[in-house]
Amino acid sequence: MAETRPVHEYTGMATLSHAFYVVDMGEPEGIALPSMTSDIRITATESNSCLTITAGSSEWEPVKISFLVYDQEPEPPAGEWRHTETFTCTATDTRASFTTGTDPDDMFQDPPPEGLFHRPGIEPPYHWTGRLLIAARAPEEHVLQFWPSNL
Repeated sequence: MAETRPVHEYTGMATLSHAFYVVDMGEPEGIALPSMTSDIRITATESNSCLTITAGSSEWEPVKISFLVYDQEPEPPAGEWRHTETFTCTATDTRASFTTGTDPDDMFQDPPPEGLFHRPGIEPPYHWTGRLLIAARAPEEHVLQFWPSNL
């Protein structure tokens, strides 16, 4: 079987001022509070357009984060992942923002591209299924894979 390649991808080092970070993909009403259980690392608002991801590392630790966007469901990347979790989310046509908790500053020195979660040729909102993978490396590594949802 041929490998499914991402149509959009971004990898960057994030500096966290809390032990979680927020991906705002639209116009949510508030931020989903981080989960307090170790088996759930990603929490979405009721509208699914704002994701809160809990890091395993302590506050102030850098985290390597990759966003991989596909046309169809991919296989998980090769490697040892200590945590894997699937989720659904919804993006609007507004620019996504990436923050560390309640800090209004971007957590990436060079933020991801504006239209990372947009789907060309399709009217918003854009419905996604996603997979979060976390590896216990130094630094901690997060991979978030996104592909079109069957909604």
